[in-house]
Amino acid sequence: MAKKTGRSKTRNKNQRHLKAVPSAPKMPLQLVLNHRVVDSMAVEFIQWSAAEFRDPAEAFECLELVKVFLSAQHAIEGSSSATAIAGEGVEAAVESIASALDPEHADDAFDDLYFALESYVRFLKGTGRWTGTEGAYAELQAVLGSGPAAAAPDHPDIVVPRLSDEEQESAFDAMPLIRRASALLEWVGAGKEVTATGALRLKDIEPAAAAVEVLARGKRGAKRPATESAGERPDGPLEVGSMFDVPVLNEVWSALVGAGLIRLGSTRAVPGPEAAAWNSAEVGERLKARRMLAVVLLVGVLSSSDAVWDVESVGGTVLAVLTYGTTEDPVPVAQLEALASMELGEAFPDHGIVDDPDLSDASQDEARLEAIYASYAAMEARRSLGLLAELGLVDADTHYRVPPVAVQCVDLAAGYLDTADELSGAEEPESNVVALHAPSRTGRPSKDR
Repeated sequence: MAKKTGRSKTRNKNQRHLKAVPSAPKMPLQLVLNHRVVDSMAVEFIQWSAAEFRDPAEAFECLELVKVFLSAQHAIEGSSSATAIAGEGVEAAVESIASALDPEHADDAFDDLYFALESYVRFLKGTGRWTGTEGAYAELQAVLGSGPAAAAPDHPDIVVPRLSDEEQESAFDAMPLIRRASALLEWVGAGKEVTATGALRLKDIEPAAAAVEVLARGKRGAKRPATESAGERPDGPLEVGSMFDVPVLNEVWSALVGAGLIRLGSTRAVPGPEAAAWNSAEVGERLKARRMLAVVLLVGVLSSSDAVWDVESVGGTVLAVLTYGTTEDPVPVAQLEALASMELGEAFPDHGIVDDPDLSDASQDEARLEAIYASYAAMEARRSLGLLAELGLVDADTHYRVPPVAVQCVDLAAGYLDTADELSGAEEPESNVVALHAPSRTGRPSKDR
C-alpha cells in the first residue's frame, strides 16, 4: 500500500499544469521602490488635494495613474523616478499607454494621465518632495500643460492673511504703485488739461511720466513705440505721440480714474470723489483708497483688450499665476519663460502631433498655429506680470509670489472677472475687508454708493 503523503493528487496535478505556464516578468527593483514611494504618500496626497478631488477615491485613482505612467516610462527608458520625473520622456510614455487602449478611449486617457501627472508633480513641489532641479520642474510643467492656466482646472482658494492696519499701511506705502500714484496725484494738483479722449496734453507728458518714474516726452507725430517688458526701458527719454503709449503712466492714470481718485471732464482732469480719502486722517479711509486703486489696476491688467491675443487666454494665465502666488505653491518664473520661449520644434517634437501621418495637412497647420499662439500668449502674460512686478503687486524673483498686503486685492479683482466667479470662499478678517463698488472708468461714483 502506498504511503499517504497528506497531499491531494488533484492539487499536485494542478501544480504540474501551473509549472507549464511561464511566470510573469518580475518588476525591476527600482520600479517597485518607486511604486512604494507613491503609495507611501497616498494619505497626505488625498489631504493635500481635497479641494481638487472632492472624492478621496479620485485622488487615489490619480496616484494609480501615476504608477501606470512610471511603469510605462521605465519600460521605455529603463529607469524611472517617483520624485524627479523627466519631462522629455512624458509624451512617449503616455502615448504607449494610450496606444494599448481602445481608440475611443485614447483621448480620455491622454487627458486623465496628463491631469494626474500635473496634480502629482505640483504635490511633490508644494510639499518639498520634488528632488529634481528647478529647471527640470519648469520643463516638466511646460510639457504637462500649455502654461499655468491650463495646469489645473480649478484655482486654489485665496486665504487673506490677517494684517493690522499699521502693517497694511506700511506695506502699501512701500509699494511702488502707491508711491507713484501719490506723486502723480500731487502733480495733478487742482487739475490739468486733457484732450477729448481724456489724455494729457503733449506738453504735460514729460512731468507726468516723471511722477511715475518713467523717462518720456510728448512729440507730435511720434510713432507708437514697440511694446516693451516692464523694467526694459530705453537709455534716453521715450518720445511718444500720446500718454497712452507711455509704459506704467497709462496703467496708473487709468487706475486712478477708475478708482475715483481722478475725474475726467471735457477739458480737464481734476481730483475725483475719492481723492479726499487718499490723504485722510482716518487710516481706514486711506487703506480703502489704496486697496481700491490696486484692485482697479489688477482688473485692468486682467481684462486688457489692447493686445491681439485672446483676453481670456492671457488674462486667465495671469490670474492663475497670481492665485497660485498667494499659496505655498507659487509658479516658477522659469516655467512661464520656458513656455514663452518655446519654439515650434520644442512644442512638437519629432514624434508629436505635427508629424502625425494620420492628421491632414490642415490639422497639422492648425496644431502649429495653436503652438505659436500659446507661446505668444505666454509672452503677453509675462509682460503683464512684469508690469505688476514693477508696481509691487507681485514678486518675481524665482517664483511669482503675491505680497501679503496685495492678496486681498487679487481676491477682490478676481471677483469682477467672469473667469473666476466666487474664487475665494474663505472668510476674511474685518480689518482687511472693504465694501467695494464696481470700478468706475469715468471716475464718477457708481450708482450703488
